[in-house]
Amino acid sequence: MTPSQVRPARVDDAAGLTQIAVRATRHDGYDDSAISRFMPALTVNLALIAAGLVFVAEDEQGIPRGHVALRPTGMGGLILLEGIFVDPACSRSGIGTRLFATAVERSRKMAGSVILIYSSPHATGFYARLGAVRIGMTPFVFSPDVQLSMFAFTIPPLGENGGDTMRAPHPDG
Repeated sequence: MTPSQVRPARVDDAAGLTQIAVRATRHDGYDDSAISRFMPALTVNLALIAAGLVFVAEDEQGIPRGHVALRPTGMGGLILLEGIFVDPACSRSGIGTRLFATAVERSRKMAGSVILIYSSPHATGFYARLGAVRIGMTPFVFSPDVQLSMFAFTIPPLGENGGDTMRAPHPDG
């Protein structure tokens, strides 16, 4: 299933998008105790929605199936990827890749040159297939026992035809 559209999130999407993040995290094998600790990171930020920095992938019926959120850092050209979450029923369907492409487009409009990603252990292959480079590890602030991989994705220039030159994902992604 590929998304029929990616659109800016609305404030009334927040609860449903947070539930997608919870389902995706639970699908990665985390229990209720871990989910409770992670909730500050899983809850969709209303200020980011209001700023136009959260995007929703919808299916053909208009049902949200995933989302991505960004945050400018104030450090010349560095954009933080707050997270990409895809409903587990739609994983490996191209939604995550489409949401990442949306993040790249939006980051470029914000004069971003690099996207900084803190990846759960379950998503490292996804970001690597998209061309992000692992630059280190850090404990997850809401659960220091979980180590996050840090990735940097250099935003490619637009191609001559105006298209993005982002690497194509691996067929399994």
